[in-house]
Amino acid sequence: MADGWFVTQMPDLDQNNPYVANFLIQHALWTVEEFGIDGWRIDTYAYNDLEFMNRCNKALMDEYPKLTLFGETWVHGVPNQSYFVQNNYNIPYRRNLQAAADFQTLWGITDAMTKDFGWNDGVNKLYTVLAQDFVYKDPMRNVIFLDNHDIARFYSVVGEHREKYKSAINWLLTCRGIPQFYYGGEIGMTGTTSPNDGYVRQDFLGGWKEDKLNKFTRTGRSVTENEIWDHVSTVANFRKRSSAVTTGKMMQFVPQDGVYVYFRYDDKQTIMVVMNTAKEKKTISLKRFTERTAGFSNMKNILTGTVTGLNDFQLESYGSAVFELLK
Repeated sequence: MADGWFVTQMPDLDQNNPYVANFLIQHALWTVEEFGIDGWRIDTYAYNDLEFMNRCNKALMDEYPKLTLFGETWVHGVPNQSYFVQNNYNIPYRRNLQAAADFQTLWGITDAMTKDFGWNDGVNKLYTVLAQDFVYKDPMRNVIFLDNHDIARFYSVVGEHREKYKSAINWLLTCRGIPQFYYGGEIGMTGTTSPNDGYVRQDFLGGWKEDKLNKFTRTGRSVTENEIWDHVSTVANFRKRSSAVTTGKMMQFVPQDGVYVYFRYDDKQTIMVVMNTAKEKKTISLKRFTERTAGFSNMKNILTGTVTGLNDFQLESYGSAVFELLK
């Protein structure tokens, strides 16, 4: 896998060749310096020569300590994924890559929105994946996402179900890690990889004189597209101002009957996220979360701005809510 070609049409560079290796490292350093790059997404990381990647990563981090590096590690299982990044394993082969493109949480949130909950199905899978964060040196660096250029758009994955999609967006913008948003997700673009990947890489309409619609403007978008746009905008702008979400800790509670609750918190702020992945409306009882809710008396819904007492409430099927807890 490391020394062969990915496919016959895509020849590999020999990263064991010292001239090739030096050129690639010099090119990476030059690119950052020349263009002011903030971070690298390293494609098909597992197919590179991993000792070479350690050298290249070190050269970049030595020169640019604030640079972000994460690898596309499309493998299965948290232990497999964490092997390719900085981890806490006592093993001979240590990797210095900061973080992974977190496919494990992608499949977890996909299960949560598309499968009935069971022992390790549905939202329980998402919980189990995140419960293994202790294997990473810094799980907060992992890049989380709902879709990308190689897989079906998430809005299509959930059958264009708006509540499921909004709940997934709430998760993406409040869970631990760095959110990656694929273009078009902010208006609910659709597409699958059948019959080919081109169907998830369609143009975002607007900006070209030939385009009959301009999705960059409110009048160019449909009612549903604006609804999704507004939802993303509200949560994303809240995230920008939230110390708890951007740099705080995360605590999750075991899902019960499809209801999943987790908290993002620091010494300034506490955020509670609640997801109902069941097929029926649920009453959310808050008493089992007192470890994180103690000392607060009110909660503010960041989507509506409504402030209520810290009391039990109801959530519709596949609905979710993000609250800031207030004293």
